[in-house]
Amino acid sequence: MDVQADQAGLESDPYGTVASRPGTGQGRLFSESVDTVTSFADTDQLPAVPRDGYRSPGGSTRALRIAVIAVAVAVVAAGAALGLVKAGVIGSTTTSAPPTTTAHHHTAAAAQTKAPLVTQTGTGAGSASYSVPVAAYEVTVTTTTGRSWVSIGVVGQHPIFAGILNADSSQHEILLGPSAVDIGAGGTSVTITSGKRSSTLKPLAAPFNYLFTPSH
Repeated sequence: MDVQADQAGLESDPYGTVASRPGTGQGRLFSESVDTVTSFADTDQLPAVPRDGYRSPGGSTRALRIAVIAVAVAVVAAGAALGLVKAGVIGSTTTSAPPTTTAHHHTAAAAQTKAPLVTQTGTGAGSASYSVPVAAYEVTVTTTTGRSWVSIGVVGQHPIFAGILNADSSQHEILLGPSAVDIGAGGTSVTITSGKRSSTLKPLAAPFNYLFTPSH
């Protein structure tokens, strides 16, 4: 046996290169340089560094969150402003004119209610004439401490009531058109009423005659 030949076969290849991966204790025999081996290691399916064109989604997510927060703040501010307007803290730009027409109407109605219902148009010995601004009205004759003869009726017709009223009593009639009221004793009053307006008359003598004529 050729011992030298066997020793020569067992000697290491002077051109061979042993490369090992970092963190491993094993090496491989390659005829290429260590840089070539490292380049092969970098071509793994899960690269150690990001590939070109790949970006982390963290930036876009942060911008979206900021936009959502801004919109939410705007909605809350608008709702708060609306609540203040409804509560009267913030004045509204809408203005309304004062109800001058309504106030004038109420003033005119109050003045009309206080005005006398009848207007004297003539007077004579034991008589007086009055105009009434309505066609239908009420006549009430009231006695005080004594009795009195009373006649109430439409002109040209039989009296609706004719008789003696006792003391502290009254007679009430509704008339349409011209009417005549006769009173036989003093201390008696005659009240003409229409709606909320009324006029009370006191006879100047006894007996006394009243004539009421509608003006409409």
